[in-house]
Amino acid sequence: MNEDREKINLSSLDSIKVTSELKHKTIERCKGRGASMMSIWKILSSKAAVAFALVLAVTVSTTSIMINKSKTVGNSNDYSMERLKSKEQLVSMLDKVYKNNGPGTRDLYLGAEMAKTAADSNSHSKTNVQVEGVDEADIIKTDGKYIYSINQYKNELLIFKANGRAELVKRFNPKEFLNGKEVAEYNKDYQREIYVREMFIYEKEDKKYLVVMSSVNRFKPINQSTGGQEIQPLTKDAKIGILPYRYGIDTTLVSIIDISDLEAFKTVKQFEVSGGLMSSRVNGSKLYMVTNKWTDFYFYKQEKQGDILPFYIEHGDNSYKSEIKPENIMYNKNNVDSNFTVIAQINLDELKLNTQAILGNFDNMYMSKDSLYLTSLRGEEIKADSQNGNDAAVAYYKNKTIIYKFNLKDEVEYVAHAAADGFIINQFSMDEYDGYFRVATTEDTYSEKIMHTTNSLYIFDKNMNITGSIKDIAPEERIYSTRFVGDKLYMVTFKQVDPLFVIDLKNPRQPKILGLLKIPGYSTYLHPLDDKNLIGFGMDTGNLGERVVNKGMKIALFDISDMENPKEKAKLEIGGKGTYSESLYNHKALTVYDKYNLYAFDLFETRDDDSYMPSFRGLALLRIQENGIKLLGKISHADLVEKNENGDYYFMDYGYRAVFIENYMYVVSNVGISVMNLDDMSTVQREKI
Repeated sequence: MNEDREKINLSSLDSIKVTSELKHKTIERCKGRGASMMSIWKILSSKAAVAFALVLAVTVSTTSIMINKSKTVGNSNDYSMERLKSKEQLVSMLDKVYKNNGPGTRDLYLGAEMAKTAADSNSHSKTNVQVEGVDEADIIKTDGKYIYSINQYKNELLIFKANGRAELVKRFNPKEFLNGKEVAEYNKDYQREIYVREMFIYEKEDKKYLVVMSSVNRFKPINQSTGGQEIQPLTKDAKIGILPYRYGIDTTLVSIIDISDLEAFKTVKQFEVSGGLMSSRVNGSKLYMVTNKWTDFYFYKQEKQGDILPFYIEHGDNSYKSEIKPENIMYNKNNVDSNFTVIAQINLDELKLNTQAILGNFDNMYMSKDSLYLTSLRGEEIKADSQNGNDAAVAYYKNKTIIYKFNLKDEVEYVAHAAADGFIINQFSMDEYDGYFRVATTEDTYSEKIMHTTNSLYIFDKNMNITGSIKDIAPEERIYSTRFVGDKLYMVTFKQVDPLFVIDLKNPRQPKILGLLKIPGYSTYLHPLDDKNLIGFGMDTGNLGERVVNKGMKIALFDISDMENPKEKAKLEIGGKGTYSESLYNHKALTVYDKYNLYAFDLFETRDDDSYMPSFRGLALLRIQENGIKLLGKISHADLVEKNENGDYYFMDYGYRAVFIENYMYVVSNVGISVMNLDDMSTVQREKI
């Protein structure tokens, strides 16, 4: 394997023109359910596989856009919601969708979630979230006494007692969450796999819960005649041919565990909801979870069985399954889709579940204290004027983001929708402030001869009526990061250089650009240090002929005290081509400890040359203050990994995360744990887990 790395020249990757965001989304997609994490990281460690993934990214991205275009051609611009009246109505609508598009048309979801405001606690760090007071799930949490960590490599939940050292007190396999529990219809014909995903800590008065979300896949049992796992054909009598269809049922399991006494570690309630997890929040005493469920309509039509309606399962002494009633399912008659989006609300005090669903696919979610927003990307054909009275020819294509607003009361209540030209990059493209919803988009317009790119800002009132906008920001560039802070928006676009825009939103009817800074590189995540300073996490860039290519990772400190003249007053560059951090596209992978002005994030660092060869894998620790950025140290567990038969081990240590408790930093990876004393930066513990 090491020889292969030396033989393959990755400089050719620079010629593949895709954004870093698309590269990241492709890698995340490769890490989907059903694949061994060990195999995944072996694949991702191969340079040839990275090249293949980037080519695949271009193909998948283009396919996704064209699928959405095919569904919206000739549709009305009215995307308002109605409620279903019956299951028969649903079947009839889906039948038309599948007749038009065929069984292979399935919305492609390349999601990548991100977000936050700085964690602030005198005793311990918290998850880096977008909206203060609205918690987001993550693979590591702490309450100041214990550390709760999900080991993605081993598919385990680990609990450590933290008192200057880390003592492992519990190791839990998610398969134990359900034990022998099962609803009757799945007892005989299905096997199941469970993968632990992420979690929350919920504390209120005498309650202390660990809320764990896991992915569940149920599938047909072992084929005894072949001795292997059966791949289900399209019909019972069909023979397995090329690319056979495996029928499975995906759900998201929510396990609410009482951790007030870790010796007992009692699961007090469990729910399952149709579909794979898209995003979740804890807001007050309620957990909000959004899942995406494929309709399985083709199998339903062929086999006259399966789950066409989304459902939920409530586990207890007797587990039972209930379909979501058609009257609790919304749809848009001008844009019938083949996917369901399920919104689940769980009251963590009363342990009760409410669900509703939308016949449609959504790719981003934003939540404020009062509202939930879901977005869906659509393509539109703009018709040219007809000269002969017949149907007009297509002049150009454009993309459009449809935004649905829901109020968060006793139940989730649909309010209204709006449309904005272009697409959003992540949840940070959206914000709610003083009753107004703001969104930043990048719009690609395609014609036969050219693609034009521009960026826009839109502001909507509480009823989703547009009040103000700025269009044509940085033409031929695209948005790489945005951060709404009160009545200001900080936006980074990129093509050749990195323009940082400062936009005033004080008047929602007349937003205006205040200042602009152009520097090499770009930021993919913006984090406010204080009201006068902004931190940008991103990439440095350089020129390769006429093209601009990524170099190493770059952390920049911007002075925004003079809004009309922002300045870059400090920067830190790390590594060379191929350097990467999950924190570039996942805000929760960045841990902030304001008490010591510390910032910790995972780091895959390459040599500062064109070789793409790794030089470090682990966690980096920075101190960022108003006067500059300082790299305090790096922590790695690479040598804790046992080498395989090929002598290769480097890529097996990943999943680096940190939490801070009092004056200690605890670093957890998939293979080990380290504890560092922040007073003298000494390592007090380092061992394999």
